[in-house]
Amino acid sequence: MKNTELTKTRKQVRTGESAQESLDSISRGSIAVMGGISALIGLWAAACFVSALFGSGGLLALTRSWFQAVTGM
Repeated sequence: MKNTELTKTRKQVRTGESAQESLDSISRGSIAVMGGISALIGLWAAACFVSALFGSGGLLALTRSWFQAVTGM
């Protein structure tokens, strides 16, 4: 009888790594886009506030006008 050796090779295949990497890059991109849009909205709000300050004649006039608009007086 012949002695034959059986060897087993074990391969690990990681299929989820490339999918995870693509999800990570998509997540980073979406966070960057949301941050940029938030910054634009913040700049727009600041510009509107400065415009309201100049249009009303100052901080006290703006505050008075705001309270009049809110209370209806």
